[in-house]
Amino acid sequence: MLETLGKYAEAKFESPHFFQLTPEVLLLVWDPAHQVNAAPRLVEQNGLPFGSIASVRLARLDGGSRVVWAVSLKEKARLSLKLSAGAVGSEAALAVDATQPGPQADAFAITNGLSQAACAVFVTTFLSAWSGMFRLGRSRSFVNFARDLLRSVNDTPPVVEAVASIGSVRLLETLINSDSTDIKTAVLIGDAGVVRLDSAVCNTPYNSGKSRLFLGTVDMPQTPSNAFLVLSGNWGLAIRRLATDNVKRTVGLWWAANSRKLPEVRDYLVADVGTKSDAARAAIRDLQMNDPLPARRHGTLSETGSFCAVETAVACEAGVLVGGWLRDPGHVYQGIDILAGSSAPVPLKLHTFDGVLPETQGGYAIRRFVAFAPVGRALQHNLQPRFEVRLASGEREALVPPPQPGDVPGIRAKALSVVTPRHASDDVLSGCLSHVLADIQSRFRQSVGAPSEVRFGKPLAEPTVSIVIPLYKVFEFIKAQLAAFSVDAWLAGNAEVIYVLDSPEQVTHVEDLLAGFHLLYGLPIRLVVMERNGGYALACNAGAEAASGRYLAMINSDVVPVEAGWLEQLCASLMMDEQVAAVGGKLLYADNAIQHAGLKFIQDDKGRWFNHHYFKGFPRQFPEASSSREVPGVTGACLVLSKADFEAVNGFTTDFIVGDYEDSDLCLKLRKLNRKIYYLGDVELYHFERVSIRKNEDYTRGVASQYNRWLHQSRWQDDIIALMEAAERREQGLSA
Repeated sequence: MLETLGKYAEAKFESPHFFQLTPEVLLLVWDPAHQVNAAPRLVEQNGLPFGSIASVRLARLDGGSRVVWAVSLKEKARLSLKLSAGAVGSEAALAVDATQPGPQADAFAITNGLSQAACAVFVTTFLSAWSGMFRLGRSRSFVNFARDLLRSVNDTPPVVEAVASIGSVRLLETLINSDSTDIKTAVLIGDAGVVRLDSAVCNTPYNSGKSRLFLGTVDMPQTPSNAFLVLSGNWGLAIRRLATDNVKRTVGLWWAANSRKLPEVRDYLVADVGTKSDAARAAIRDLQMNDPLPARRHGTLSETGSFCAVETAVACEAGVLVGGWLRDPGHVYQGIDILAGSSAPVPLKLHTFDGVLPETQGGYAIRRFVAFAPVGRALQHNLQPRFEVRLASGEREALVPPPQPGDVPGIRAKALSVVTPRHASDDVLSGCLSHVLADIQSRFRQSVGAPSEVRFGKPLAEPTVSIVIPLYKVFEFIKAQLAAFSVDAWLAGNAEVIYVLDSPEQVTHVEDLLAGFHLLYGLPIRLVVMERNGGYALACNAGAEAASGRYLAMINSDVVPVEAGWLEQLCASLMMDEQVAAVGGKLLYADNAIQHAGLKFIQDDKGRWFNHHYFKGFPRQFPEASSSREVPGVTGACLVLSKADFEAVNGFTTDFIVGDYEDSDLCLKLRKLNRKIYYLGDVELYHFERVSIRKNEDYTRGVASQYNRWLHQSRWQDDIIALMEAAERREQGLSA
């Protein structure tokens, strides 16, 4: 029903009347002598066509019916109209001279004598259906009529307040009747015409069920004056006058000052408002971080008691990665569910493994668990999804994790630490971590930004090869590396040196270092500075994009050539054989033991494929390591290829975490071009292995390496098997 009925003008429509709604649209109003139970008809007897036509039947308070037509004309002419309402004797005629302006539509007259339900039907039809059908939404005369129509139904409407803004998105709040449960349409009528609210709204019981709290958003660059909100459903109609005193307030300030901190409101802000824009997402993230929910565990920590906690709940587009622990000697727990908005609780499939609580929490033996809840985007921006633990008694108790990180690097670190490396089985990686880590890595790549560049000296005009060297926190080998480069005549005359700094917070220190080394050795140097740390693949790709050379030499910052001529030999092997896509040399440890003589793949007893280097740990002069040959791949610590081939396979794949398996992935992509990978045994360089990567906490504390191995295998397993079978046949042939 309507919340309030206004005062109606006196008007009777026993004879049909027409009104001019807009220059193109007429309204026809008729009260037939009999109640109308069938679809009314309107015919132009001279055969003139209508553009569009629509009608609505409305119940009057006296038991009769009122029919209202909206008609648009293809041309302005004198019309001879015949109206019929289905019952015998219910016909009428109306002559309309559409070449001349007609009387303005009178909303008060049209609603006069209608029942509350009929007024609700007419307002809803007029604003929701006819405004779009007749393209009236921005017509000033239509807006004026719509305002009068709402005043005729409720001349003293309550207020809906624009309580906050995020960019052009306005958050609207009002209270409505307790029976107004299902909102079917929500429109705002103002100077800009009719604007629909976003389909997702919050409509939750409030004040002990005596009323309902409604929240909705509308995207409007300019906040309208003299505007009305209209809500409708099977229950009837609610009309609200818009107040804009607080429209410029931020969502955070509104939330901080608001006593209605209902869980449903918080969920709505996170799940719906937080998706509107990057600014909205940041605002809702800050709201959650500034006003977190209290963390809730179940049970009491003790030697004999049962207790349970969710510690990790990292959400993404596909669902939520969940981690926690429990102790259940009395078999109290039947399962854990995640609460996903308005849908039913979703049971978690737990992968469990042994663990121990820190001494500060008692040091008790526990069962850790990890799970993935496939709830889609429902909790995508929620830093504290809520859970329930099911008890054997049939009761359900709430679980709330501590606030999760709001920044992408923090989210990634949290996800990587949800399970220990030795418990990161392929089932856990594929069933739990893969969904979240793929989404996080995608967001991480987007957050890195564009690099900048600093130059030291005048670079070569047309270098043959560009040496690309990623830097991350470790700079102790730069001096030795540049010293070796500077005494190599071919390199100095044909190569440009590009360092890519992936720890940009150290840019001032690195600039000072490179400026001094440029003066010391005379080599021109280019420094590409990442906007933020992005990892090995992104850094290498940024350096390759900046490169001017025909060839790219991907060299680690802890690689130092043994003698001059190494780069010329590697480039020459590419020039002499177009079937060779990439080459690498022999890498040595500081004690002259072999670290790399080509890359291959080995399989463990669980069927997992790992990268391995030929003759690792063998003496430097081991004969087989000194022979050049085709190999499955070469390490990214020293890998030379043409820039054209690098670009043809889109460079290093960037969905690996931090740095691992990108080099073998690149080699496998190059092989898809029907090309070969070669190892040159007489090219030697020292490699002080994995010095930089050990500085990355995501790598050292989490399961990045295990995830990268799983991702690499899931992508390349069939190719790896075929490649290693072919490699084995080649080796047997050489031995024979």
